[in-house]
Amino acid sequence: MRMNVPPLIRYSPNKLMYLVYWAPFIATYQLVNRFPVTTPTELSFTWLDGALPFLPGLLPVYVAYLPFYWWTVARARNDREANWLFYGAHLQLVLSLPFFLLVPVRMPLDRFYGHAPYNWADALWRWFDGPNNCFPSLHVATCLLLQQFNWRRAYRWPHAVSAGAIMCSTVLVKQHYVVDMLGGVAVYALSAAVLSRLAIGRLTADGWVRARGVEAPACSR
Repeated sequence: MRMNVPPLIRYSPNKLMYLVYWAPFIATYQLVNRFPVTTPTELSFTWLDGALPFLPGLLPVYVAYLPFYWWTVARARNDREANWLFYGAHLQLVLSLPFFLLVPVRMPLDRFYGHAPYNWADALWRWFDGPNNCFPSLHVATCLLLQQFNWRRAYRWPHAVSAGAIMCSTVLVKQHYVVDMLGGVAVYALSAAVLSRLAIGRLTADGWVRARGVEAPACSR
């Protein structure tokens, strides 16, 4: 049984418009990340966390999440595809917010980057993404969602490699614990299951029209 839902945004030939559409998402994430309601907890490293090397040189790969995100959204070809991504991204945020708000997890602030060779990384790390929203990893959840979208489009393998590199970088630049990655996979699985049951309508001059039939968007097959 599929659920009809209204389209919330319009496809835009001006790709910068998607930054406006996603502005509430970005603001919500940053507010929760920078101003946690409860004191974040630092987890003990598992043997795998300890075995994985610290590679701060991969920080540009980690930050490449942002252009990869925007590029994928910009590849949407119509209202339906743009809204599939919009619903998916915000559903993942909603699933993650209870953890971010009630049981926030952080990486040890002073264990990495602080020594002289990595001062540039330390400054960027603390300005760009202070690691208070570690569990679950939205980097992982979102990259899996974006890759699902990209898989039936041109250049699937370069996009798959990019998504995989970004996900691996999360633990190699010590922004996430391994368990955060598993949490991100779980968030993606739940959001993908919900998305598979949504029938996104289309916008008209008179409002929105319910989707006809039961066919899912190509990106969700």
